[in-house]
Amino acid sequence: MKTKEKMSKEELLNQIKNSNGSLEISSVSSTEEGEEVIALAKQLEFEGKIVLLEYCLDKKPLAVSLKTKDPD
Repeated sequence: MKTKEKMSKEELLNQIKNSNGSLEISSVSSTEEGEEVIALAKQLEFEGKIVLLEYCLDKKPLAVSLKTKDPD
């Protein structure tokens, strides 16, 4: 059974704000978890907190890459 907690939108937003627009999250442990991180980024974009320019789920090694900018 997995005990790792899911990343919250607030945690992801903080990481994005501290990344200067280019963030790679290599701590994802499965494709599903990577897809959840991308879904969170899309929610942040929908809420107007970020502009999601590009996203990628790399499979080797497993990581999520996000390119963002602050909303105008």
